[in-house]
Amino acid sequence: MRFIKIHKPSKDDAVYQYMLKKETEGKPKKVAKIAALNKFLRIYYARVKEAYVVA
Repeated sequence: MRFIKIHKPSKDDAVYQYMLKKETEGKPKKVAKIAALNKFLRIYYARVKEAYVVA
């Protein structure tokens, strides 16, 4: 997750913004990173699920 803070995403930055939000709320850096990772996995799962839905 250190890479995320070094190279800011240009378009789809929901995870990056969420991590910054958690850090500004006073969460420890590790907690903010884990929360951002959890959000990333939920977004990724939703997109994969959406791609493979049989209509």
